[in-house]
Amino acid sequence: MILARYIIKEHIAPFVSALCVITFLFVIDFLVKILDNVLSKGIPWATVLEIFVLNLAWMLSLSIPMAVLVACLMAFGRLSGDQEITAVKAAGVSPLVLMRPILLVGLLLAELLVLFNNWVLPESNHRSVELMSAVSRKQPHAFIDAGRLITQFPGVQLWVNRIEPSSGKLYGVQIFEMERRGPPRFVYADSAEMRYVDGGATLLLTLYSGENHVADAETPKNYFRIRFSTQELAMANVDDRLERRDRTHRSDREMPIEMMLEVVNQATFSYDSLKNSYEERLFPGVFGTINRLKEIKDIPKDVSLPELDSAEFFRALKKVELLERTQERSVKSAVMRLEGEKKRKAQYLVEIHKKFSTSFACFVFVLIGAPLGIMARKGGIGTGIIYSLAFFVLYWVSLIGGENFADRLIVPPEVAMWFSNVVIGIFGIFITWKMQKDSYSGESPLLRLRRFILQKLPHKFRKEK
Repeated sequence: MILARYIIKEHIAPFVSALCVITFLFVIDFLVKILDNVLSKGIPWATVLEIFVLNLAWMLSLSIPMAVLVACLMAFGRLSGDQEITAVKAAGVSPLVLMRPILLVGLLLAELLVLFNNWVLPESNHRSVELMSAVSRKQPHAFIDAGRLITQFPGVQLWVNRIEPSSGKLYGVQIFEMERRGPPRFVYADSAEMRYVDGGATLLLTLYSGENHVADAETPKNYFRIRFSTQELAMANVDDRLERRDRTHRSDREMPIEMMLEVVNQATFSYDSLKNSYEERLFPGVFGTINRLKEIKDIPKDVSLPELDSAEFFRALKKVELLERTQERSVKSAVMRLEGEKKRKAQYLVEIHKKFSTSFACFVFVLIGAPLGIMARKGGIGTGIIYSLAFFVLYWVSLIGGENFADRLIVPPEVAMWFSNVVIGIFGIFITWKMQKDSYSGESPLLRLRRFILQKLPHKFRKEK
């Protein structure tokens, strides 16, 4: 127990340091992205601090596994570099015994991180989205980005091609306005300017050199295109106050596992119901029509049928072709609906498995960091950073790539989310076994390969020792 407490104690300082550094990097990246927009609102500093605290949750969910790997590399590397590993081995203690308390701590962190990702992280994401929506309603022009569809305004969707930074003037404006009664209206303008009226409760757009496109409400066949040189468009319900509103809708990253499982069950039920319905009433008729068409097309056109003359034959052929096109559109629509339900199910299954796989990375990274730290014989932060960056890139590229493949139904969600853990875990078990097999000599296969290459190089290329 004395040795176990000593090993755990040696990991505390590197873990805290790595956690602070990695989280700080996430904070800097986050502040660079949103701080300018947030500060331009003139909102209180308490709200800015709340935005930061709410977004700190997802930063910690990513930085904790990374900090575990850095701590293992640095702590075991220092023990190996100061010959403490050698002294422990001389006393007949295996390095596996030294790894045991850290493996238990890594497993405990993984369990705690699962609870954190399931309860704290979704609620923080949900409140953060609510707060950012309130901030965007306060002064929406600061959140209008060129080349991005803006949907914050009730009943209005806005697109801007370019924004002049100095004056804030908009260029290439496209507006889709959904009327409460009647058809929607499309507005195109070469440029526009914005200002607040009614004490900041309404945003007024002054549009220049554009067109209105709208259908007649009474006679939809009539379509109007009205050109204008100047026109004003008021966007109501844009409050200059920081007013928070409860959102009933939650995205997949704002839900705990229980809520996502309900969505998965709904998608599964909807998929099965649609599939059974299509198989009973749609697909048999479609395939029968296609087969009849193939049979008719196989008959030479210069041969008349006993029951049909040539004119009737070609009329029948056109009817079958028309029916085929209609059925083909029905099949495509059915397939798209079925695929949509499958993608919805896969999307939420990905998030469920991600909560567990990213948490279990705390345990997997111990399997990597401990033997690498022992075999590296160096405990400096440089060694930890080099090894950590390599495995971070491998892990997160595999995770992000797997998520994209799973969302597109290329691979199952469980395979996509656990692939990186399995690969890195197998490699960690392998290097741990090699360390044990080498009688704890600390001789890394990488170091032996490096020494072999140096021996084969000409003498002038070798480093002086």
